[in-house]
Amino acid sequence: MDPLIEQVRVEIGYLGYSESTAKSYCEHVQKLSRYINKPLAQVTDEELNAFFRTSAIRRLSRTSQKLQINSIWFLFKHILKRPLNLDIALPKAKQQAPSYLSREDVRHLVDSCQDMRLKTLIVLCYGCGLRAGEVVRIKVKDISGERHTILIEHGKGDKSRYVVVPESVLQLLRQYWRMYHPSTWLFYSRWVRDQAMSVSCFRKALLKHAKAVGLETRCHPHALRHAYATHQLESGMPLHQLQHQLGHNNIKTTEAYLHWLPELGHGGVDLLANWFTS
Repeated sequence: MDPLIEQVRVEIGYLGYSESTAKSYCEHVQKLSRYINKPLAQVTDEELNAFFRTSAIRRLSRTSQKLQINSIWFLFKHILKRPLNLDIALPKAKQQAPSYLSREDVRHLVDSCQDMRLKTLIVLCYGCGLRAGEVVRIKVKDISGERHTILIEHGKGDKSRYVVVPESVLQLLRQYWRMYHPSTWLFYSRWVRDQAMSVSCFRKALLKHAKAVGLETRCHPHALRHAYATHQLESGMPLHQLQHQLGHNNIKTTEAYLHWLPELGHGGVDLLANWFTS
């Protein structure tokens, strides 16, 4: 492995990026290293542009191509100390509204779940709007029943925040604790108690349950988070409050729910109301 890749990993850690970002960036830089088949310090602009024109890169989604670019940009800016000169065009971004679970769907999903562990995961994701990676890494000490909050440490972008926990969710958490008695991780691994449950384990269990109740086409951990945001806006939660609860850096990310669901925003008044008679 090119020694510069290890430098990328070290620099990412120094700058406070998350472990998942470090792993992803290093993997993408490694792709470039394998392509040019020589030290990364010797890569030319022509070789970079040729790399991005290969079918292996061009067939990737826009998001994956941007991640590849960001990884190499990090290498050039922080390690090579050189400008990055790319002559490429990314695929046009597709604005696609996500499919939503109705309140009845979520109720059915929860009521039909006999596994207390999975049921609690579902309720936390939906009841607090958490990401899958956030919910599986909750620590017992970070839950405050008195304040009705959970501290989410190292969320997306390695940022931490407090989220509000409804009383109904706290009640289920108390039942869960009496059954499992977690000490460090709220959802510990079935195999190693002092390790957190993996996201893939949660995702697989949820999909299996969703299939059993006829919701597999729309149900995954992030769909529960989308449902939370949609239903909270329908119930009148202010947009800035929802932004904080979801952990969005930019309010525009939260505003996307208004774009996808116009009925949640102000659709305007009928300027022609009462002009005509039947």
